[in-house]
Amino acid sequence: MIRVLAAGWLIAFVAVGAIPLGSLAWLMIHRLTGGHWGDRLQPTLLDAAAAMPLLIVAFLPVVAALPWLYPWLGDAHLPKQDVAALYLNVPAFVLRTVIGLVGWSLIAWLLPRMRGPAGTLLAGIGLIFYAVTITLLSTDWILSAEPPFISESFGVSIAAAQMLAALAYAALAAPPLDGRSTRDLAGLTLALCLAVTYLNFMAVLVIWYGDLPDKVFWFVERLHLPWNVIAVAASIFGTALPILALIFARVRMNRNALRTVAGSILFGLALYNTWLLAPAYGAWSLVSALVALPILFAAFAFLQRWPPYHTRVLP
Repeated sequence: MIRVLAAGWLIAFVAVGAIPLGSLAWLMIHRLTGGHWGDRLQPTLLDAAAAMPLLIVAFLPVVAALPWLYPWLGDAHLPKQDVAALYLNVPAFVLRTVIGLVGWSLIAWLLPRMRGPAGTLLAGIGLIFYAVTITLLSTDWILSAEPPFISESFGVSIAAAQMLAALAYAALAAPPLDGRSTRDLAGLTLALCLAVTYLNFMAVLVIWYGDLPDKVFWFVERLHLPWNVIAVAASIFGTALPILALIFARVRMNRNALRTVAGSILFGLALYNTWLLAPAYGAWSLVSALVALPILFAAFAFLQRWPPYHTRVLP
């Protein structure tokens, strides 16, 4: 029972955490590049990124449930190669997570308060920090649930999915946008949908045709019910339908249509994160995830509307 409940919470943590993390990435990109789109979306992205401390609190149950979540912890039957043992152990796992969550929280707090070259420098360093830490922590949080599977491109795929989740959230939560901002937001969303599709397809293609048993087993497990149904639904709602809709200019220019597409994307990404993690814990984890997802998302949404939290410093 503890394993099932903890698995549902972990799925919710990864899915909901994608929004503040992706928002922070977009804020740093905008600080480096500028652009009308970022000026309009900045208040919404700032509010979302500032929810990073919520992830620190939300990760505490994961730490408490580590023995039930990750088989490399205390399993005498798993191979203990020197490098794997040095990397996959509780102190190193917790230390990497603390560095990532605290570092992201500090960047989210400092970025809107630093102007000029100092803010630009922070954004550049922050993007490098984000790229490194999300690569490590996506492996820790997700892939290490089923060792020895590993994918060198997994961190990039997760980062792209997080940035897509942030754009979809901004499309739903941002105040009224002008025509130019709506078009830019739709264009960025289309580009990220294509990126996520390409990255995941190439990962499957390379690993599957490589025919390596220690990697192919991860995909073979997901060919069975209910995981194959979840995979198809995630692909349809997360990328296929949004891509088909966003190729039409009238959809890209219509805010209500864009919100419908954004809702489809967030639903598809929730299914995608479930497909990544739930097979490691069994079908009952789907039930606990259905309970945990609205709880954690409600806490995130509440922070967006809490007056003391909503006060922010704009650059």
